[in-house]
Amino acid sequence: MNEQIPNSFWQPAMERRELWRSLLGIILIHVAFFAATFVLFIAGGLALGITPQSILGASTPAQTMVFFATFLGYHIGLWLVVRFLHKRNYRSLFGPSGQIMWRHFSYGFGAAVCLVFLGLFIEGVGLIPSGEHPQPELQQNMPISLWLTLLVPSLALIFMQIMAEELVFRGYLLQQLRARFSSIWLWAVLPSFLFGILHFDISTYGVNAYFYVLHTTIAGIILALITLRTGNIGAAAGLHMANNAGLVVIGNQGILDGLSLFLSNPVLTSTYVSASILTQTSLMVLAFLFWWFWLYPPSNTDKQLQMPSGKIT
Repeated sequence: MNEQIPNSFWQPAMERRELWRSLLGIILIHVAFFAATFVLFIAGGLALGITPQSILGASTPAQTMVFFATFLGYHIGLWLVVRFLHKRNYRSLFGPSGQIMWRHFSYGFGAAVCLVFLGLFIEGVGLIPSGEHPQPELQQNMPISLWLTLLVPSLALIFMQIMAEELVFRGYLLQQLRARFSSIWLWAVLPSFLFGILHFDISTYGVNAYFYVLHTTIAGIILALITLRTGNIGAAAGLHMANNAGLVVIGNQGILDGLSLFLSNPVLTSTYVSASILTQTSLMVLAFLFWWFWLYPPSNTDKQLQMPSGKIT
């Protein structure tokens, strides 16, 4: 892309954009994350009277909350790295405003909720073939009174988790790479693909592991483009929050289901799940293209990638 485009979102990274510095930074951020995970798993295991390894199952509310709390390590690592390795402010990761633009967040959240309901409608009317397995059924996971008691702290922890991931991938990594490279393959596609590979679990999903990696990779690319075009982390965070917050309502049995009010029991290796993932990916891409070309038509796309105003509509 044209190097002459305004670069307010990644401007804070320009002074110390050396590749070695960025690689060292991402390593140190993950060192902090794993250190916090180790400490919280040990403390959580002692407090709950279980082995630390049991927390990975996240099958109870307490275990799931400890799991999400480990993402505090990312925030600590980010603060230390940007402060001492890059000599800039932690708030610079959010964009020129130094904070989340909540209007953008609400747009992203609303768009993701609409996509979820559209996907549920498509599944509900039978447009997704069930193949050899029936459509998953819902069962209640906990009393509504307990769920309501846990709802606010659950959402707060999920918000901390999604902000950790957004500030690492769409904040720090995107800023550092975009300040160093002009090619979308290096600042959007490659990091998103590597993040997608981290979700590869063929023992759990079978062939659907490949579709899941595809979905995660495309989502990462879209979030990177949205972040650069709006000049703020808000819209991507809103999309991410709506997606992850959904698990407090409906979760997949056996996968971070400790805070879910209802549980679904899909056969994760089935053709039904294949079709469901591909449907979600297609809806996400179509919604993005609708926003990019119609709601916010790119009369001069390169320059609009970094409009200082961060305008969405």
